Amino acid sequence: MNTNSKIKMGQMPEVWREGKTKEITFSVTEACNLACKYCYMKGKNSKNKMSFETAKKAVDYILSNRELFNQEAVVWDFIGGEPFVEINLIDKISDYIKLKMYTTNHPWFNKYRFNFATNGLLYGTPAVQKYIKKNKGHISIGISVDGNKIKHDLQRVRLDGSGSYDDVMKNVPLWLEQFPGASTKATFAHDDLPYLKDSIISLWDNGIKMVPANVVFEDEWHEGDDEIFEEQLRELADYVLENKMWEEYSVRFFDPHIGFPLIEEELERNFCGAGVMLAVDYKGRYFPCIRFLDFSLVNKEGLCIGDVDNGINTDKIRPFLALTLKSQSKEECIKCEVASGCAWCTGFNYDAADTDTIYQRATFICKMHKANVRANEYFWDKFTKVTGLESPREKYKEKKTSSEDEKFLQFIMDDNITPHCTYRNTKNTQNSMSKELLEEGIKFADKNGFTPVFLGKSEINLDNGINIINSKASEIPENSIAVCDNDVNIPKEFDGNYILLVSKNNINRLNEFIKKLYPSALRINVILEDIDKWDSKDIETYSLELDAIKDFIISTYEEQNPLEVNILTDRLNLKSMCNCDAGNSTFSLAPNGKIYLCPAFYFDDETNYIGDLKYGINMKNSQLLEISNAPICSLCDAYQCRRCKYLNKKLTNELNTPSHIQCKISHIERNKAKKLQEELIKKRFMSPTNIITQIDYLDPLEIIERK
Repeated sequence: MNTNSKIKMGQMPEVWREGKTKEITFSVTEACNLACKYCYMKGKNSKNKMSFETAKKAVDYILSNRELFNQEAVVWDFIGGEPFVEINLIDKISDYIKLKMYTTNHPWFNKYRFNFATNGLLYGTPAVQKYIKKNKGHISIGISVDGNKIKHDLQRVRLDGSGSYDDVMKNVPLWLEQFPGASTKATFAHDDLPYLKDSIISLWDNGIKMVPANVVFEDEWHEGDDEIFEEQLRELADYVLENKMWEEYSVRFFDPHIGFPLIEEELERNFCGAGVMLAVDYKGRYFPCIRFLDFSLVNKEGLCIGDVDNGINTDKIRPFLALTLKSQSKEECIKCEVASGCAWCTGFNYDAADTDTIYQRATFICKMHKANVRANEYFWDKFTKVTGLESPREKYKEKKTSSEDEKFLQFIMDDNITPHCTYRNTKNTQNSMSKELLEEGIKFADKNGFTPVFLGKSEINLDNGINIINSKASEIPENSIAVCDNDVNIPKEFDGNYILLVSKNNINRLNEFIKKLYPSALRINVILEDIDKWDSKDIETYSLELDAIKDFIISTYEEQNPLEVNILTDRLNLKSMCNCDAGNSTFSLAPNGKIYLCPAFYFDDETNYIGDLKYGINMKNSQLLEISNAPICSLCDAYQCRRCKYLNKKLTNELNTPSHIQCKISHIERNKAKKLQEELIKKRFMSPTNIITQIDYLDPLEIIERK
């Protein structure tokens, strides 16, 4: 039995037909019977109200333009101000929507919902109750309850300043009876942080078991608010665990998915639906969402993208469709170690931006998010200790760290380790890592999200550690990569990944080595040594060996047990550079306690370190490690190239610039991979995708020179 299936804490309400609906919001009125202090609708008023004729025009336009509105379902969202102030108008609009969808045989008929966010004061009135019964099965309603009476009445006040809690709570039992499992979005700001714990507990005690709580985005946070926030969440965590509430209750603050580094997929997404949604104001003007209406903004005018008479200007939607997390965020947000789950509102970003742009992300909640993450980690760590169960956070952590954004700290166990890349100890030093330094390094790795990689034999076996060890070792631990140093030794009962070091003197034995390692090897990473000393004869020998390896790989496909060899097969599947990650996601701890870009820098010059365990990592000009700041490499499609930063620095004096011999070898490999691809496609072992094109150069610097 999966015990984690019983854990409800941190889960949020299921979204109806998530990802398949069009959300269309009618701002039927800008009036409200409350004056909530933190409300983003700063321009609420009693005069601006949508007419039925305006609503009809909007419905007609939306339902008749199926090429623009082609989602399989729709949510018709009614909002104010307070929407139930205009329940009779909403009822009339809803009837027209249903009739129009039916008479036009629209695909949305029977695939729709009417949705409301209300303050709850008018929920029990006859008109609202009649509407609910009339639209049963096609309606969802959320009532805003902010917590306990003190907290709620501090923020959600009437026009005369009096609290609204007692009158709202009178309608909550009926609401929960009509909408079992309904949730409320409690919002916290500076003034009410001290009541957070008691407020969430109060909501749970009143039958609202799922609370998508959040903090405001605005620049209203004071020094020390993050400390109060974290302490309140820690106290709430203790309460949940003491009362064993994790199987029945939930609050967003303990979502196990927050607080991790961002992966590339997340960087290229936009987690806000503005621009995909559509909002209609009382004049019949269209907006990317409700937060872009005039009365929702303080510093800017509303960002209108069309109207009911002229339709939508699709060019004005393009910036929203192109918007990504990466394109709107500062570098510190992109690189943040706890970035996942840090929210934003595109409408507020626009209002707070220095110019009229949606590409400037407001970060006023930065400290609050980090406090949330710390408390989140506290809850789930304590959860495991209290229950003995693995927390969902650990499951998600495993998933995140298995991505391409996983970080590694390599432990150089001693100066005589068998190299696994472009380095050798040529100075005959005899340093070894002490047990105390090893233990400190493991603590540093755990604290900073690094997976330990042991270069050489370690007395410590970790569940999440990787061992890179000489294939001649008497014992090969689990989760190891075996290194063959210019020879072939197949460890007993070992089937896995190999690193094959090949020096200038053994180039002509490369195919021989690979054949001997197969089929014990699932994958072979070939590392070519001393390429800076290669001459034309070595290049020719390597080219012939690649031809022989190509033929051998094809034979392994025929045996239905295909072999991966990095220098040829990686290019078949890659669509972007897959280079050395030294300085990006991989660092090395040496026996002297210093941290280096990679072992090669340590063995070359001990003074060339970039940090230590006490002060962490501090690289200067770290931007030079990025592919985007490597002019030659960013033009290149030899995606399998190792792009060794140590060789770059050694041969060209720049970390971001490869030497001619590096480029030449990589492009010979690329062109041989092209021939392998052609033969595999011909024999139908591979589909004709990701085709490697023909090129007329072996060094991409030629592209720059031709310009």
